[in-house]
Amino acid sequence: MLDFFLVVLFGLLTFAAIVLFYHHYLWKRLRNPREEQWALGALMGLGSLFVMLSAVDVGNGVLLDARVLLMGFAALLAGWRGALAALMITLPARLLIGGAGAYIGCLTLLMAPLIGLAWRQFEARLSWGPSWRFLVFGALLQLSLGTIMLFPEPQRTLALRDAVLPLLILNMIGALLAGWMELGINQSVVRAERWRRRALTDDLTGLGNRLQLTETIERKLQEIKQQGGSFALISLDLDNFRHINDTLGHKIGDAVLVAIARRLSDSLTPQDMLVRVAGDQFVVMMPSASANEIIQHARQLLSTAAAPLQIEHYVLLLTASIGVVWSPQNGAESRLLLQNAEIAMYRSKYRGRNQVTCFDDNMRTELERQTGLTQALRLALESKRDLRLVFQPQFSLVDRHLTGAEVLLRWRHPQLGDISPAEFVPLAEQAGLSGLLDRFVMEQAAIQQAAWVRAGFNLKLSINLSVLSLRVTGLAKEILALLGKYGISAQLMEVEVTESVDLEGSSEAMAEILQLRAAGVSIALDDFGTGHSSLSYLQQLPLDIVKIDQSFVRRIQPAEGPGNSILRAIIALAKALHLEIIAEGVETEEQHNWLAAEGCDIAQGYLHGKPVDRLEFEQRYLRQSA
Repeated sequence: MLDFFLVVLFGLLTFAAIVLFYHHYLWKRLRNPREEQWALGALMGLGSLFVMLSAVDVGNGVLLDARVLLMGFAALLAGWRGALAALMITLPARLLIGGAGAYIGCLTLLMAPLIGLAWRQFEARLSWGPSWRFLVFGALLQLSLGTIMLFPEPQRTLALRDAVLPLLILNMIGALLAGWMELGINQSVVRAERWRRRALTDDLTGLGNRLQLTETIERKLQEIKQQGGSFALISLDLDNFRHINDTLGHKIGDAVLVAIARRLSDSLTPQDMLVRVAGDQFVVMMPSASANEIIQHARQLLSTAAAPLQIEHYVLLLTASIGVVWSPQNGAESRLLLQNAEIAMYRSKYRGRNQVTCFDDNMRTELERQTGLTQALRLALESKRDLRLVFQPQFSLVDRHLTGAEVLLRWRHPQLGDISPAEFVPLAEQAGLSGLLDRFVMEQAAIQQAAWVRAGFNLKLSINLSVLSLRVTGLAKEILALLGKYGISAQLMEVEVTESVDLEGSSEAMAEILQLRAAGVSIALDDFGTGHSSLSYLQQLPLDIVKIDQSFVRRIQPAEGPGNSILRAIIALAKALHLEIIAEGVETEEQHNWLAAEGCDIAQGYLHGKPVDRLEFEQRYLRQSA
């Protein structure tokens, strides 16, 4: 009997040691509830193994020990994973020990976790305190001792006489010890919930994050399916926020996000939900309301975001762009709703920022088309297929002889047919393909020009370059190397700079333009009069040519009018600066004659021919000019 009480004491000490080691050392190093369950179950299994090795042999390998308590708590505290981990450790060991009670011992090992798992389901529905719950659980564990009745005689009698009472005492004391230490499944649930809350919270602002929003949307969508109703999502993104991070630093940027989050939260009702989904993008989920009310609320959010913001000693003025969707009209799943809200928000940015845009299906259709065209354009550039050059002739307004041609790019999609440059050029810029596009045009134009030079036609070609290409250091060297490679004089090359592009603030672009000009390449200012700083460009850029935008040419009237006066002033200004003048979009004989009378140098437009491919250009213009 003394040996058995020593075993009982060893079992209690083992249980206490496991609890203390786990909760004061191990759990802090675990990353999630799943790891916690495996670790706790394995510890309980190791404890069972230790007490099993020091168990009392009541006859021919029939062991009695404290493993019932440990195996039961492996299941109760750590769930099925913990029970499995404990059984994987203890069952092989019990079979290796052998003896007449080996299989009965394994049955005891199996019953204790099953009781723990069953009690876990009922215990969660009770409002009892930890002590009472664990006391009842300790009593239930006694059912596992029923396997003693399977022992053969005389071991069964010895066990009932000498071991049952100490084992009952062991299980009850161990259960009370666990309750006193406030262990149990509730603690795991609390910790799991704490991890869950952290996973659903944005660390910077304290708002919910995308995961929380997604789960909330899914629940709301289920309610709509069952009960009807609707809700709205307002996607808000700060305009040009990265400039704050780039110029003032991320510390100021983070403070701005925290302040904006607080402002937006203060402007919402308790029924609304505000989350930060990424970077400077927030989403508001609002309950069912009329479309006008939602849009009005979205505009109020714009005003809230636009109010002056004091961060340290900086006063910042921000704007935002907003997209609005409704469910289920604009989507019946969270992923689609969030995508559509972002599509509408980016449409607000495209339209000029600081505005509200409501989603419609055409936006997604357009986005899908843009995505498909971008990928197809990338493939076309890699394969150098489906892209071709066309040439629009330029004629002298004095004697109408051919002086040159503007090189234009055309793209014929294999399935969609001809795609307008007005559509694919902006897509190329957004996708970072404008440099590849310009290089393709430059090389193909150089190859063609070299062929014409060999044929005796010294024709000047004009090429448009995007501002993104002009800002790349080394562009001028690349162009000049290309001219040298194909044996083309720099005087036969003209580079057009679009006036609507801000080049004054780009020292890199200015350096490239100066290098080209110094080598003999002509520099033309395209679309003159449509940009933001026309006179400043004329003063600062090293120009040779001014190209008058066709919108001015169209305003030429037989009777003197404002359009004629403005165009006459532009021509006079260019002549005073000793610049050559090319008028674009000359489509009628009256326009041609008026420009010639006013001293314009060159006409480019449909009167002299639409842009055509190489063969037609050679037949219609080069051979006739020769």
